Amino acid sequence: MHKVSAMPSAAEPVKLIIWDLDDTLWRGTLADGDAVALHAHRAEMIRAFNARGVVSSICSKNDFETARAKLVLLDLWDEFVFPHIAFTPKPEAIRAIIEDMQLRPANVLFVDDNTVNLGEVRHCLPGIQTLDITDADADDHLAGLLALQSGRRNRIDDYRMLERKQRDRGAAALSNEDFLRSCEIRACAPFLMDNLDFAGRIAELINRSNQLNYTKSRVEQEALERDIMNVARLVSWSVFVWDRYGDYGLVGFVMIDLHERTLVHFTFSCRVMHMGLEEYALGKVLARWPDIDISPLEGRFSRTPPDWIEDCSFDDPAIRGRLLAEQVPVVAEPALRIMFGCQSGGIAHFSHFRPAIEFDNNPRMFELRMLDDASHLEQHFPPFLVYGATIDYLDMRWPGKWHLLDIGLYEKCVIRMCIFLLERGLRMLVVLPPEDAPDDKYRVVMNQTRARTQHFNALWRKAARENPEHVWILDVAHLVEGDEMADVTHYYAGLLQKIAGQIDCWVQDVALGGGAQAEAA
Repeated sequence: MHKVSAMPSAAEPVKLIIWDLDDTLWRGTLADGDAVALHAHRAEMIRAFNARGVVSSICSKNDFETARAKLVLLDLWDEFVFPHIAFTPKPEAIRAIIEDMQLRPANVLFVDDNTVNLGEVRHCLPGIQTLDITDADADDHLAGLLALQSGRRNRIDDYRMLERKQRDRGAAALSNEDFLRSCEIRACAPFLMDNLDFAGRIAELINRSNQLNYTKSRVEQEALERDIMNVARLVSWSVFVWDRYGDYGLVGFVMIDLHERTLVHFTFSCRVMHMGLEEYALGKVLARWPDIDISPLEGRFSRTPPDWIEDCSFDDPAIRGRLLAEQVPVVAEPALRIMFGCQSGGIAHFSHFRPAIEFDNNPRMFELRMLDDASHLEQHFPPFLVYGATIDYLDMRWPGKWHLLDIGLYEKCVIRMCIFLLERGLRMLVVLPPEDAPDDKYRVVMNQTRARTQHFNALWRKAARENPEHVWILDVAHLVEGDEMADVTHYYAGLLQKIAGQIDCWVQDVALGGGAQAEAA
């Protein structure tokens, strides 16, 4: 009967396999001078585990240089991280590997041929998973574990960075905070729908994380995408980090529920433990919503302000371009811009033309009031534009001039926009909000009344009639079914997807030379 203390489960995924060498990875004892023979199928499994995000380490009683030379000869040395090869007790060696890699024993599988070693490790490290490689079905268990892995990202380089950092930390005569300052840590926190392009990686992070998953959440990617789009209720940040050791990628995600004033997700990769990123992210939350319930975080990490982290803006074109390049194939010169406030990213997400789209998100925003002071000339406008008119029906979008909106200012800016489109040879689809929505869907407190909506919609319809080669209309009222709006400025995922489909049809029609109005039916 195989001797496995706890094989992997959905609750405790294996993130690290620690291998013995003699009579485990190869046949024979290296220290006795045997001509050891590699178990080739196990070497291939190590490579396959790495490819799927489960890394391997070594804990072996051998001479380090001799074993290293053998592994180099076998082209296997670079497949391992944090190897411990020395004539020392295995329980403490494995404990050190796990601590250095910032993991938990429950996420580690130790593979050995010696039952005494396996028993000692289980006794000293409760929760660790072990496998006796001498069992007849041991390789079948490893193959089964491999089959369970759905990851697609090799994490060897991630842990190689951590190796270098741990080595330097041990050699430096510095306090932990001074060492962190020496690391030149930079972080970036994309906000709201900017996170849609990263939804797959965010879902993987949430579902793989246990140790630093402070809300113990799990999520399906499609549901996560819908939640990110629900900006009227749910607010989110992802966290990217890099330092002088390298780029760690997307390592954290935070989402809060504005209605319940609670944390929905607060999750980080264990690779960035003790870097201060939790406090960095919490600072983003509390700066805007200081009354959010953060009780799940109490006592879980240091609340020292991480002044060693430089906060970088996702709105920096170089940073945004680099982070996006890792996730989506974007073109160098976008052909379409979605100007729909905080809803822009959701529409772009559902479009077949996503690689050619740039989309607005605060503070990267177009506002119609810019036509009053010509500040729109400082922005970039590709050949095709989609403008959600509803966002500028709110008084708050016209600071200091809201009282002039209904007596000529709005109409003046519509006319100037049409002139700008004509002069630049641009084409714009204007998405109009419903005029027949339930009363509670209008944001009357911001003066977005039904009457104003009807009046401003009429101005855009008139502009489209008078400028048929440059202005088209898409009426949301023709698309909405049931409860698909939080309000007339915030739409749920299903309606955003319909709008994206209509935009795709419009782009194809206009790009092919169709001049007819594309008013949706």
